Amino acid sequence: MALDGRLAELVPVQPWTELQRMTLGHDWASTPLGPAQQWSDTLRAVVGTCLNSRFPMLLIWGPELVMVYNDAYAPLLGARHPYALGRSLSDVWADIWPTLRGMVEQVHAGAPTFSEDLLLLTSRHGFDEETFFTFSFSPVVEPGGRVAGILDTVVETTQRVLAARRMAVLQQLGSLPRSVHGSVTDACAAALDVLADARDDSPFGLVYLLEPDGHTLTMVAGYGTGPSVEVGADAFPAQAREAIATRSMVITTGLAAAMPGLTRSGASPVGDADVDTAVVLPLTVAGQGAPIGAIVLGASPHLRLDEEYRVFLTLAAGQVAAAVSDAQAVLAERRRSAERAEFDNARAQFFTEVAVTLQRAVLGPTVLPEGFAVHYEPASGTLEVGGDWYDVVDLPGGRYGVVVGDVVGRGLPAAAVMGQLRSAIRALLLESHSPGHVLGALDRFAELVPGATCSTVFCAVIDPAAGTLRYSSAGHVPAIVVDRDGSSRFLTAAGSLPLAVVDDLVRPERDVDLAPGSTLLLYTDGLVERRDEDLDQGMARAAEAVCEGRALAPSALADLLTDQLLADAPDDDVAFLVYRAPG
Repeated sequence: MALDGRLAELVPVQPWTELQRMTLGHDWASTPLGPAQQWSDTLRAVVGTCLNSRFPMLLIWGPELVMVYNDAYAPLLGARHPYALGRSLSDVWADIWPTLRGMVEQVHAGAPTFSEDLLLLTSRHGFDEETFFTFSFSPVVEPGGRVAGILDTVVETTQRVLAARRMAVLQQLGSLPRSVHGSVTDACAAALDVLADARDDSPFGLVYLLEPDGHTLTMVAGYGTGPSVEVGADAFPAQAREAIATRSMVITTGLAAAMPGLTRSGASPVGDADVDTAVVLPLTVAGQGAPIGAIVLGASPHLRLDEEYRVFLTLAAGQVAAAVSDAQAVLAERRRSAERAEFDNARAQFFTEVAVTLQRAVLGPTVLPEGFAVHYEPASGTLEVGGDWYDVVDLPGGRYGVVVGDVVGRGLPAAAVMGQLRSAIRALLLESHSPGHVLGALDRFAELVPGATCSTVFCAVIDPAAGTLRYSSAGHVPAIVVDRDGSSRFLTAAGSLPLAVVDDLVRPERDVDLAPGSTLLLYTDGLVERRDEDLDQGMARAAEAVCEGRALAPSALADLLTDQLLADAPDDDVAFLVYRAPG
């Protein structure tokens, strides 16, 4: 259909988007709005505002509730776009019309509405999906005071709500007390009890562990399966063995048909439904050559199994593996302690080896990208678990999130806090690639975690292709950059206070160039702090060591830093990360 001349004036900037062109050329004469030449000045003005805005907007006009929307709103419709253009709101959103009807009536009576993070069950992508929206319905008034339409300004908050919900679950998993009696079954049951209270994201769960023969699988814990369904070691044998063999995620579908009634009641906060998809993940423990088993976690029938969802399930599996590792370590140490009862150091050895196992379980078996090297070392004179950590997070576009942090204190409480902060910042980096925003959100998270106050964190996002680094520091010692020519600098411009010290603190961030071949060092203060010298002296010594080894491969440079800076037995834990810019 040819574009209407009067309507074309409403969008002065060209070229028009596909939706703008579709709207301007729509056959409005066949809708209750009538020909565009007969539209009121108010209707024309509001349509123009909607089409020219980059914020999601929907105009609902007349008693027939005809829909006109812009490019930013179209993704919220899913598969209902472009069918929805010019259609009635009650037809397009028929699945949530019972919820919207009262709001529409309220606005037509002259009163605006506001809804924050409202849960709506929609079928916009072909299945009943759990979604959340923050929106306001505002009356559009014609001259004379008549409410002729409704302007809906809206933002979808589904990902934010789900991220906060899942972060709370991971926090609970990270706060579980360590195994006391060395019971693997009890440790698995305790972890699954947390997931059982979060069935909106994991409707059911089953843990299978390998027997000592390395082949037999035994189900040791589970939740969420229907009473009429017999679930045992034979329920997911092929998938569990595949996940263990490949050490990777296995997604299995068709459960609704293969095992009807497996888990229906309580599988989602928005209604009962058969779970059709499950994710099977290997349980990998630091220090062991092969996975110790597998966990099967059901996927909500009302959520898309996107990357964020898979990351959450992977982190949850890691916490379960840590619980199993802890229980196995305790059990092993109890046996060794009984055999060595005659030795005075049996009790000390028990706590030492458990602590080391826990620290490695928290830091995890990381496969580092090219150009990275890391190192962790406990304080001299003790192998007690500490609160220092590092992390490298793969981000979209070939970028990397890098983090080094230090929790105040020592022992298992500090390690528990460290594990929670590490899981939280990893999830936040995947949600937002701004280090300042990530640390700002981590401030609010740290306020909820006993013992997290005054923790220090250096967070950065590296873009190897652009040769840039964006960073923000929460009270942490400054990172060091050494260029290929040997010049060095400390990253201090975006420093701020430690976590959870000041409410509503705006975290600064800065961009710096990483020249080809330059070296970045992130570290905790244990690397540079000594009793007999100023901190500045230790930092200068670290910069000199990086300069000396700037031509070495990252792993060799990490060994050099260990030899030169840690030979005098530091009094504190040490964690550091080295990155070499390509070129």
